[in-house]
Amino acid sequence: MELPAAGTLFVTVDPVTGTSPNRAWRRYGTDRLLQVLLAVASEHAAAHPGAARLVIRDLSRPRGGRFGPEYGGDGHRSHQNGLDADVYYPRRDGLERIPHRVGQVDRRLAQQLVDRFVRAGAQYVFVGPRTGLRGPPEVVMTLANHDDHLHVRIRPGAGARR
Repeated sequence: MELPAAGTLFVTVDPVTGTSPNRAWRRYGTDRLLQVLLAVASEHAAAHPGAARLVIRDLSRPRGGRFGPEYGGDGHRSHQNGLDADVYYPRRDGLERIPHRVGQVDRRLAQQLVDRFVRAGAQYVFVGPRTGLRGPPEVVMTLANHDDHLHVRIRPGAGARR
């Protein structure tokens, strides 16, 4: 399924061009992934009225498959089966843009975002090594090149845990 370019709870940004919206062919995921993204975005908005919408980066290609450097940037080792999404950390200044430095990240909101994905039943949440974000070690792990966004992989077909 295609994630819309934007909505009341989120906006998409293309990591290659830095512009919004993200190109349509970078916004495909399973219905389960889209449900989780929208549920987390809804919880975030309810907990922080007036806060910026979530800024969503890449999901998968329309029919899955390789999403390597030939598609721009560093490419993705995963993002091949509609179960993965990248979400930029909320910024301290409240702008709906890519945080280019760790100092721009609102760590309190970013940690809450990580926690929401964990509660939603994420299989993995990768966070940047300089962010200081934490969670259950079997789920939340640090990974290079993730200081501006988190990467979430959901369990296929799993229901959300609350």
